[in-house]
Amino acid sequence: MKSTTHKAASNDIFACLQNDTPDWDFLDALLSELMILPTLSEQALLFYRELCTHLNAANDRLLASATPQHAHRLLNVFTSVANIQEKVDGNTFTLRHYVNAIEAGIRLSPPLSSGTTLTFRDIILASWFASLAFSTLPPSPEPNNILDAIQDRASTNHLPHFDDTSLALVHAVHHASDGFINAMLDPITGTLPNVVLFPDQAQMLSVVVFASPHTTFDVWAALHSGQSTYEVKTATSSALLTLARRIQEGALIADLGLDIPHCSSDALVLLLHYLALSLFPSASAFNDTGVVLCGMSSNAASNMPRVACGRDVARLYYEKGLQIDPTHPHLLSNFGSLLKDAGHNTYAVGVFNHALQLHPELDIALVNMANTLKDMGRPADAIPYYLKAVTINAGLVDAYCGLSMSMNAVCNWTARGNVGPFAPIQAQHSADHWLTNTIVICEENLSELHHQNIGILGERSVDNWLLNVALTTSRPQCDHSLRRWVHRFCLFTDVSDGRQPLLNEGSFLIRLIDWYRTRMQHRRYVETYGETLYSEEASYSQPRATPTAKLFGFVLSSASLQKVPTVLPFHTFTLPLPSRTIRRIAHRNALRVSHNIMTQISPDRVPLLPRPPWKRRINVGYVSSDFSDHPLSHLMKSVFQLHDQDRFCVFLYATSPSDGSVFRQYFEHGDFNFLDVSSWSSVDIVNRIEEDHIHILVDLGGYTRGARNEIFAARPSPVQISLMGYAGTLAASWCDYLVCDSITCPVDLFARVQAYQKQSLNYCCQHSDFGVPVGEEGDPESSSPHWIYAECPIYMPHTYFVTDHKQSYRHGENLSVEERAQMPAEKLWNDEIKCRADLRRALFPDLPLNAIIFANFNQLYKIDPNIFATWLRILARVPCSILWLLRFPTAGEAYLIQTAKEWAGDEITSRIRFTDVAEKDYHIYRCRVPDLFLDTSECSAHTVAADVLWAGTPIIACTWPSHRHKMSSRVAASLASATGFGEYMVVSSRDEYEERAVALGNSMCYTVQPNGNGEISGDLLDLRRRLFLNRDTMPLFDTERWTRNLEKAYRMAWRRWVDGSMFRMSDDGCIWVKDDIDVPIRMD
Repeated sequence: MKSTTHKAASNDIFACLQNDTPDWDFLDALLSELMILPTLSEQALLFYRELCTHLNAANDRLLASATPQHAHRLLNVFTSVANIQEKVDGNTFTLRHYVNAIEAGIRLSPPLSSGTTLTFRDIILASWFASLAFSTLPPSPEPNNILDAIQDRASTNHLPHFDDTSLALVHAVHHASDGFINAMLDPITGTLPNVVLFPDQAQMLSVVVFASPHTTFDVWAALHSGQSTYEVKTATSSALLTLARRIQEGALIADLGLDIPHCSSDALVLLLHYLALSLFPSASAFNDTGVVLCGMSSNAASNMPRVACGRDVARLYYEKGLQIDPTHPHLLSNFGSLLKDAGHNTYAVGVFNHALQLHPELDIALVNMANTLKDMGRPADAIPYYLKAVTINAGLVDAYCGLSMSMNAVCNWTARGNVGPFAPIQAQHSADHWLTNTIVICEENLSELHHQNIGILGERSVDNWLLNVALTTSRPQCDHSLRRWVHRFCLFTDVSDGRQPLLNEGSFLIRLIDWYRTRMQHRRYVETYGETLYSEEASYSQPRATPTAKLFGFVLSSASLQKVPTVLPFHTFTLPLPSRTIRRIAHRNALRVSHNIMTQISPDRVPLLPRPPWKRRINVGYVSSDFSDHPLSHLMKSVFQLHDQDRFCVFLYATSPSDGSVFRQYFEHGDFNFLDVSSWSSVDIVNRIEEDHIHILVDLGGYTRGARNEIFAARPSPVQISLMGYAGTLAASWCDYLVCDSITCPVDLFARVQAYQKQSLNYCCQHSDFGVPVGEEGDPESSSPHWIYAECPIYMPHTYFVTDHKQSYRHGENLSVEERAQMPAEKLWNDEIKCRADLRRALFPDLPLNAIIFANFNQLYKIDPNIFATWLRILARVPCSILWLLRFPTAGEAYLIQTAKEWAGDEITSRIRFTDVAEKDYHIYRCRVPDLFLDTSECSAHTVAADVLWAGTPIIACTWPSHRHKMSSRVAASLASATGFGEYMVVSSRDEYEERAVALGNSMCYTVQPNGNGEISGDLLDLRRRLFLNRDTMPLFDTERWTRNLEKAYRMAWRRWVDGSMFRMSDDGCIWVKDDIDVPIRMD
């Protein structure tokens, strides 16, 4: 169509609608023709916008002519025009057309006696009130405060019970005072509440809101039967779901024109789904509502008990939907995913199998099945499902990410992309270059998410935001500081600024809220206690919670929940990603965590103050889901007991239930405060931490499975630290410090360090390295590739990594530390040589005595093609050597053997040996067998490196420049250096890695003595002897030394918080811990 034709079509539509009997078939045909056109001119779009405007004249009169029997045809006109505009430009103007579609049904009904017409806003507010009254989780009290805000009290005295259908709820809401909305606000969050309803309750909404005999909504009322009522309910339901979808995609609630303050996007989306379902309770509607509930954070609804969450109720919606349509593909797939997330993997696999039998080409079910199998430790079984999914849908992001993780897990590098210097393994399927595709998709993912929440800061003026800053700092801003703040806010509030879409506005808002909360907490501490570092008073009266200004709640309620990329932070350990990408992946997850908790705790809430440490005794809390039979507990077991009880009071908060292991029992009965909070809500845990007056809260999980980062995002403690559990940046404003060392985390990679070095008068305007910072912190969204860590570093001497081998794994010799120190070195060494030789013969009876055993005991996902190629070259250059790997998992063996044959031939391949994974104690015992441990480069050995070094086995560890931004790749190098012999084991390039391994391997010499016995000598054996004899005194295994150094860091961090230097750019933010104890080296 030409633009003139569009004008004629617009006029035809308008004229037709004003007829007493519009030709609805003509209108449907015309609009359908427009919908399928590939393009529409701007002039044509203008006509259709005017058309929808003219259909609703002034005084809320509907100029279109339609009877209630044809109401659905009129609704379809509005919806079709909105769809046309959304297809072309997707601007916010189209949202109002969907509202018009719903209000068309209202305006076809008789007006109120006062002559005023009800609106969509009235329906929304009435539905909110009805949802609150329906809710029985727990049973809602009589909302008298809400009823008091409704002017016509007499007509609503039974509203909370809905046991009388003679209601005029929407009418009463229409005439309610402005206090009606305020009366419904959640007292904690300051927003209209997220209300969770059971399916039967949600279905009742339409009866109460639309279909009472005393309402005037004839087009929806249940008393009108027939096809027309069915059609209008379907059309209205569709319009409601479209509005919900647009809000989920980032549209602002303000664009709806509803004028409902304190309305969060998440709560409104849920309510719209309830309304849509109540009008048209289809299987798809139950599915969509379940998906929304699953996306809610745990215990996000104010009316839910702490043991319930959105996922619990979502299951009821899925089950209800499956009663309507047992074959519904997405219901089956989502129900299976819910079972998987609840830990019922076997049942989930059964559901997915059923779904795929019915719908074998359903891509999302294929991915969900694959994800479940992968999480069950069956990556090889998952691969065919991923491959089929990407064949069906090449744009399925989740499938490529899962495929990459599963292929890496079994070292199946077919069609991986770049596989190093060898000829690539040929693809056998359509998923060519799956690793490359994953990385590309990840970058696209991150770029797309920039478009969320654009415009939310513009809801307030720059002057208003500056008032907030002034309130927080409690002191006048200098000209330089004021200019920086003005510049920051103008980047988001100046809509003419072309840079706006490139910035992450939601990130800035959440970081600003965290900046406000931390500064206000410190300010109140100083106002209450002064700069009191420690106190000799036995107790202080807890200061009352000071009412806080409502600064951020309204703005945050307009923001949609932060989306996260498909590639998770833990995946970045093994993917070859640059620093900025890793940083942004972590940051997006941090933003979602923060947003989740802020829906439960008001963003304006300032955390309660801990009392000053009494008699210099700092309260330290450790939060972990791994106080069980887990590597973290194996490593940290003695730390909590070794803390100086006169200087530290230790609290352990276990966020996972007991596994019944001896480790869990040790923690439960230890000489510290242990609390199982696994069944508690995040809010309850936060409250308990505040009640315990924790000064320093330590995160032992990071972005690992089972972590409860919402606890830290709520800021229950003045100082919050990341330690051990996650080897990388959290890129979160709720994490102040990262415990590390100078090897794992080079100092120039910290944002605070770089900012301090580069600060200048016009820093914020002239430098793009730090994005849009808040206060002194860098912006993790910045374009700079030159830094990665958003935290400040706590630099431990020797290594940040703690071990417990000295206390827990002495059974190999059955000697105490004191007994071993008194034993002659020669006897210790000779006993070890004999023990090692016996164990070597038991494991590899066919090996000659002069064979060199290279080994790697990591899970196979850490092996990449380049490092494997290096190992093959080392085998070729060291005659009579073997490479010992683990079946970790079993399926990886065949792929590595096949690759070795293709790259190095049968002879080299025959020298690769696999054994099963061993139980922990035996694993450590047999770690003495290899001659040299060859580390992986993309993600190094962590706990395994400690196991190997404790056994006396040398390692080759990597500090390659290409990986200096990846803490996870440098851990083994840190451990090797902490032995005191790092210069022999740590290498800085791939070439040096190969040459060092070859030199050490070839240094071994086996000679036959006159008595017929053999003797081995060489540099590698000398290094083993030094490691073995000094293991009880080297810093790597000195847990008490490490704990004392950590305590120094805690005291310095607490001091920096109290005196405020943590918040000022007066230094680079680093805490350097010095070791006061000499390291004895035993050379005999």
